[in-house]
Amino acid sequence: MISALLYLIPFFTGLVMSLRHGPILIFMVYQLDYFLNPQNKWWSSYLPFVGAQFYLVLTMIIAFVIGFGKYNQNPAFKHPQFKFMCLTILMYCLAYFNAPFTQYHIVSMDSFLTIGVVTFLIIKLCNEKKHIYWMIDTYLFSAFLLAVYIYGWGRDATGRVSGVGMVDAPDSNLVAAALAPTIVLFIAKLIFDKRLHYRVMYSVGLLFVLNAIILINSRGALLGISVGIAYFLFISFKNKAFTLREKQAIFAGILLLGLAFVRLADTTFINRMMTMKQESSLTEEVETGSTRLYFWLAAIDMAKDHPLGAGAGGFQYYAPQYIPSDINTGDHRNRAVHSTWFETLSEAGYLGFLFFALMVFTTLKAFKKVRMKLWQVNDFANSAIILSISSGFISFIVAATFINRLRAEVLYWFVALSACCVNIFIEHRASRE
Repeated sequence: MISALLYLIPFFTGLVMSLRHGPILIFMVYQLDYFLNPQNKWWSSYLPFVGAQFYLVLTMIIAFVIGFGKYNQNPAFKHPQFKFMCLTILMYCLAYFNAPFTQYHIVSMDSFLTIGVVTFLIIKLCNEKKHIYWMIDTYLFSAFLLAVYIYGWGRDATGRVSGVGMVDAPDSNLVAAALAPTIVLFIAKLIFDKRLHYRVMYSVGLLFVLNAIILINSRGALLGISVGIAYFLFISFKNKAFTLREKQAIFAGILLLGLAFVRLADTTFINRMMTMKQESSLTEEVETGSTRLYFWLAAIDMAKDHPLGAGAGGFQYYAPQYIPSDINTGDHRNRAVHSTWFETLSEAGYLGFLFFALMVFTTLKAFKKVRMKLWQVNDFANSAIILSISSGFISFIVAATFINRLRAEVLYWFVALSACCVNIFIEHRASRE
């Protein structure tokens, strides 16, 4: 009952507040529903409804149409990352004509198109600086609630967490990838938010999410977190805009994170992380993490025969033809490619891969553009938050390099946020000047 209330209270609060503060709050409710995914939770029986995603998107569309004159002022197609996202989706849709699993591809195509619509609506409905912060805080709050649930759920007999996935992420590694960006976001909020009670809340959230990732035992997520934090630290200490006190606060925050990590990490987690070196060694006789390299090479060979992509599940279907017969792939040979990059190549072809890579590049470029603009006007607090968002995006991309997340909602939230940041901090500022 308590779990259901933790979902229902912010759900209805967000909908009611959207009447006053704008339909962007409907997307924030959408974030909450995405992470908690009540449809596969035991407490769903206490809810008066399940499957709210469709109705929330429909409500955002209706709100956008009603307020078209106001919300259409925020450009979407002006941003190259959004255009490249649309082109990636287009190439994915065209792969239908080559897809061996046509029905599965249609379902996947429908979810991908929905992601495109949601990304468009985020960009259009976000027209104030506070909206960006609200979306980030809702992301953190939703991740915190999921982390609390994972804490209570615990590991299964295999030493992993299972059965707690989001709407589009049933696997534990997929959950960890979605949680990974929140670590650096929590750190930034903890450092730069001067309000004590908020710092306490961010500290609690950080500890629970860090504990959830440790319980999940995802090596890819840990690598993504490490790279994201390293990028955040590198830019922070390199940049002369930050004062000595702020740099000391950043260092103290990372130190506290390290201490919390050491305190929370248990034997199961440490033993799994210690296998990273062992599994990085190429072997043909035993399936390990290094076996993915053979999958990636197979995806490259497959793309030569299917340059326009083979649609959803295409690699799994053709994998036995391209994975060398002497490679141990476990129980069967119809395996996933285990990389978003090679998933894109195998399912959307060369052009889809190119557009996806350009989307990632232009998203990072947009974040950097906003950050440099804020530095020029001495807006260091906002520049630090933008840096943390881009660092979180890097964390997700690194984690997604080892799993299939082409159609991950969180990925395109960052794409939308990059466009929103440009609209708010550059375009709107220029219009006021």
